[in-house]
Order: sequence, then C-alpha cells, then structure tokens
Amino acid sequence: MGYENVKKSYLKNQVMSASPNKLIEMLYQGAIKSVKIAGLAIENDNPKKAHKELVRAQDILMELKNSLNTEIESRVPTDLEALYDFMNEQLVKANIRKDQTLLPPVVKMLTELLDAWQQITN
Repeated sequence: MGYENVKKSYLKNQVMSASPNKLIEMLYQGAIKSVKIAGLAIENDNPKKAHKELVRAQDILMELKNSLNTEIESRVPTDLEALYDFMNEQLVKANIRKDQTLLPPVVKMLTELLDAWQQITN
C-alpha cells in the first residue's frame, strides 16, 4: 500500500471515530491548512493548486455553516453564519483575482474560531 493510501485510510479512520466536537475542530484545522496552502500556491504562481485549495476551504466553510444549530435561542448561530459567508466571499475574491492578500484575515478569523471552539469543548 502506497503512502497516499495509508494517509487516506488514516484520515478516514480519524473522521469515522471522531466525536461531533472533534469533527468541527478538524474542519477548522482543514480550512486553515487549505487557505495557507492556497496562499503559498498563489505566491509560487500555481493557480491550479490555489484554486483547488480555495475551493476545498469554501467547501469546509459550507460544511461548518450547515452544522450550525439554528434552533437555539442565541445570536451565535446567526453571527457565525454571517462570518462564514464573509470568509467564503473573501475566498471567492482571492480565487478569482489570485490575490493572496485577502487570505491572512481569513486565516486569522478561522484560527480565532478554532481557539474559541477548543476552549469551549475542552
């Protein structure tokens, strides 16, 4: 079995055995990683890789948005939804323009959300 197959198998096992809280954490981590990789790809003039990673990050943001519990009586889900939409718009703009300057604020927001999530769930 090649390295890629082992890696995919390991990731699949991690996801399948993770708690819902851990899955959210993994989504934040994945989005951060994809946005950072996209920034490097833009910097290295690799638009295909940048596109792939930005779309992956957008997919993750949509998954996070879809996981929001809108049944609770709080502004938190609404505020998070607006924040996810804003970050998604920034990623779309960065992808169209191949403008890496739009990415660090998104990484910062995602990192802050990850930190807050880890504090809440640990």
